[in-house]
Amino acid sequence: MEADLRVLLVIWILSTMGASPELASEVTVPLVPVDAVEGRTVKFPCDVSSDNPADKVYMVFWFKDDSGVPLYSFDVRGMALDQARHYSSPDVFGSRATFKTVTDPACLFVDEVHRNDEGVYRCRVDFRNSATKSFRYNLSVIVPPEHPVVFDRWGRSLNVTVGPLTEGDDVALICRVIGGNPPPRVLWLKNDKVVDEKCEHNDGDVIENRLHWPAVSRNDFNSVFTCQAANTKLMDPRQASVMLDLRLAPLTVTFSVVDEILVADRRYDVLCHSAGSRPPASITWYRNDKKLPKMKQDDVKENVTTSEMTFVPSTDDNGKSITCRAENPQVPSMFLEADWILKVVFAPIVSLRLGNSIDPNGIKEGDDVYFDCHVKANPPSTKLTWYHNGLTLSLNSSARTMKSDNNLVLQKVTRSVAGRYACRATNSEGESFSNELSLRIKYAPGCKTDRVMVIGASRGESMDVLCEVDADPPAKGFRWKFNNSGETIDIGNERFVSNGTASVLRYTPVADLDYGTLSCWAVNGVGHQSVPCLFQMVAAGKPQSVHNCTVHNDTDGAVDVQCEPGYDGGLSQVFVLEVFAEDLDNRDDGQVLYRNMTDRTAPRFSLGKVALGVLYTARMYAANSKGKATPVTLPRFSFPSSENQMGFGVEVLKVSPVLIATLSFCLLLIILAAIVVMRLKNSNNRKRNGRQINGQAGDKQVIVHQRSNGQVSTAILETDTDPDLIQVKYDPSDPLKLRNGGVQFPNDPRNSSAGWITGGQSSSSPSSSSSPSAADTLRRGTTAVLPSSSTERPLADGHRVWDDVGVLRPFSYTQPQQQPPPQLLSRLQDPSELNGAAIKEKLMMSSSHIPESCV
Repeated sequence: MEADLRVLLVIWILSTMGASPELASEVTVPLVPVDAVEGRTVKFPCDVSSDNPADKVYMVFWFKDDSGVPLYSFDVRGMALDQARHYSSPDVFGSRATFKTVTDPACLFVDEVHRNDEGVYRCRVDFRNSATKSFRYNLSVIVPPEHPVVFDRWGRSLNVTVGPLTEGDDVALICRVIGGNPPPRVLWLKNDKVVDEKCEHNDGDVIENRLHWPAVSRNDFNSVFTCQAANTKLMDPRQASVMLDLRLAPLTVTFSVVDEILVADRRYDVLCHSAGSRPPASITWYRNDKKLPKMKQDDVKENVTTSEMTFVPSTDDNGKSITCRAENPQVPSMFLEADWILKVVFAPIVSLRLGNSIDPNGIKEGDDVYFDCHVKANPPSTKLTWYHNGLTLSLNSSARTMKSDNNLVLQKVTRSVAGRYACRATNSEGESFSNELSLRIKYAPGCKTDRVMVIGASRGESMDVLCEVDADPPAKGFRWKFNNSGETIDIGNERFVSNGTASVLRYTPVADLDYGTLSCWAVNGVGHQSVPCLFQMVAAGKPQSVHNCTVHNDTDGAVDVQCEPGYDGGLSQVFVLEVFAEDLDNRDDGQVLYRNMTDRTAPRFSLGKVALGVLYTARMYAANSKGKATPVTLPRFSFPSSENQMGFGVEVLKVSPVLIATLSFCLLLIILAAIVVMRLKNSNNRKRNGRQINGQAGDKQVIVHQRSNGQVSTAILETDTDPDLIQVKYDPSDPLKLRNGGVQFPNDPRNSSAGWITGGQSSSSPSSSSSPSAADTLRRGTTAVLPSSSTERPLADGHRVWDDVGVLRPFSYTQPQQQPPPQLLSRLQDPSELNGAAIKEKLMMSSSHIPESCV
């Protein structure tokens, strides 16, 4: 407060003592012009230094125009410069003004200059001893113009670019500037070079400069046109710029480097590059003026466009052209093209066809056939090869296979030359195969297999016999015959069913004479089958059980189970071994299946290494298509662990390998001798008792050897019989009984007319003649009871055809009943007598194992 009073006091003293411009007029102070831009900062220098170094400044005053009242004061009396007191009149500068002595010279800074700040300013500096200094400044405030605005010829405001224009178009631009004091100067510059400084319109505060640039070219692309407006050098000119955008045509179109010669059907990636287009060119591919689809998008970098086409030339493209067309996407008329003439080589193209005069569906054995192999190649083919069913075909006249140019000739063809034919052509580019052409040759039927089929069947068992033939065209008919050692029987068409390739006959053997040979013939449109298909019917049944089973372990710890096979029942058999291990988790001595193995050759199995200290039970049986034999169960076996042996204190005896081999060989000889003796004994027993009607079949013994803790133990197992004769569906051990004058087995489910041997005629009742067995099966032999209507008619060729209905038949069919011939009825004996001759004849024909002396 006191400081402000002292400043006011000084000002009052100066005003009363005549400290005015008029009182100091004796001192002439020059007027220095100062320019300031409105809104910016201006500075007025005022040197406060004295010529006398010992002197110092006391007071600094600033005045405007001729006013005697200072608008700013700087009081240094009694203090340092940096502690001086400042005063700024709020009516003039206020807080916008600051006097700084740190600059050289000291300056008065005024911020945010206004237009009304224009005028003359005077600085007065008072010293303690020296004379007063004064400085005068004429302040001019410059008002900058507004930013220029650029318009096109249609009056549309442009901000960044002008265009896009096409080459040859004119450029017309208008630059408009508003305001500015003093009035600004408006110029046009192209790429920072003045091209137009004449203003066409000046109306008060609005100034316009119009630029006309004729016929733009590619060189003008991206040129910058700038409009500048300036009225002082204290600030940069106000300006607005636009860039010229042009639509340009492509300059170049080139292909990437590719092979001069192309290989047909090989993939090529062809590139086409185009540069110079604005915007970047769009590339289109053509092949012989036909547009090709593009698989990939064009790659654009700056103004270079790259297009990739995956091209696979074909054999027809040789000599044709590929065109790459680059065009401006906005101006399609701006385009450029490049052509590429193709040179394509290719391996031969081969096609095979039959001769024009040959019907592919009418060729039969004995005809002549020729093929035509058509070859298209560049360069031409140099070699032609023929193939039959994938193998190279040998050409020679002796085999009636010849070649003429590109033709293959087959003379007097047979079914062996039927199949797939092809040809192969070769040139410098490779080799090619033709299409495969199937040659069909029609022929008479023949069996699909050239061997006799053996079919096993038990008595009373119905079998479906399948006769398959190979024929072209398919067979249209079949015929069957049955033959044994004594007769041949034609089988009627109603006894079997057939189709084009096979015939099925249901056959049921009921007696020994029903086992023989079945023959099958077929016929088609070419001819009759010359060699029949043969089927040998043999008696068959379930296989016999295995015997002489042993269980032993090898030196490496593996366990082997071996048995001798029994009779196979007339059919191929397989052997099954089931091994059960004790279930340690089950306290009721339960077992779990440990291994299930099958062998089709012999009953010999290797279990590998088994767990030690575990009880095992092995069961083995044989099986065929008729069923399986009675399983043979071996005694339990196990192999103690080394810990158990140590617990009993048993010392392991180390034996020489030579000694072990010697002992094993001796033991083997002893076992073989025992087996031979037992077999001879059993064979003699069978010869004595096997064919006796009231005898019982002897049981065979199975010797099972078991190795445990180094010791071998022997067990005897009861198993099935091992008969020399083929078993059928009756037990030969059952005693024969006489029923109705014939021999009948106990518990035989068949009726009295189905007896194996009969010694006389039984009463023919309706129930026996109409039973299912009589209607479904034909059982061979004169021993069956025949109704009075049964007949047998002899043939001229010594064969006979069975027409009897009451007699059970091996072929399933029915016919009206007829009376049997007298000669057949005369063979029927009294039921109370046994026909010894018939029994002897039947036994002699049923088995070759019984000599006539035994019968």
